[in-house]
Amino acid sequence: MNYNDYKVARDLAWKVLIECGINKLPINLARIANHYGIYIIKYSDSDYLRRHSLSIDDGYSRLVDNKPVIYYNDNKPTRRIRFTIAHEIGHILLGHLSQGETLHRNTENDVSDTREQQANVFARDILMPATVLHSLNVSSADDISNICNVSTQSAEISFNRLLELNKRGMFNKHPLEKQVYNNFNTYIKKEC
Repeated sequence: MNYNDYKVARDLAWKVLIECGINKLPINLARIANHYGIYIIKYSDSDYLRRHSLSIDDGYSRLVDNKPVIYYNDNKPTRRIRFTIAHEIGHILLGHLSQGETLHRNTENDVSDTREQQANVFARDILMPATVLHSLNVSSADDISNICNVSTQSAEISFNRLLELNKRGMFNKHPLEKQVYNNFNTYIKKEC
């Protein structure tokens, strides 16, 4: 994925956190979905699932009567479900969906196309904002997993990125990131 596509996803995650007034971890995904009029439906409640038998997938998003809907596999662990829902919110808000198209998610490392990579960046940055984790002085992927209520795999990816950002001193350089930090400031002070 090129850097411009990366920045679009990263910046959108910051904008969403700001627009939705998110100011503590773990991120409330239902609040974000409600804010943008996104419906979330469990596989076990889905007629579409029964017709297409996609029970091995983590989740997918599609437009139903021009309304964005996320379907998720409720047989998966909660921490994995959270990343799936965040990933699908990313697809929707990034404008990846068109009528009749279904986008499926199966892994945090899906690099099949730019849209999947962007949705993964969005999900990582919405669930595990680096500026907040840095300010909380997290010291391991386990810390991130517990604080953000995400899978170990997601937390490891985020922790490796956090280490890289620490090396480069790349925190609170962008105006949107500064605003995210300010929104979480009370939470950070309480937790530290």
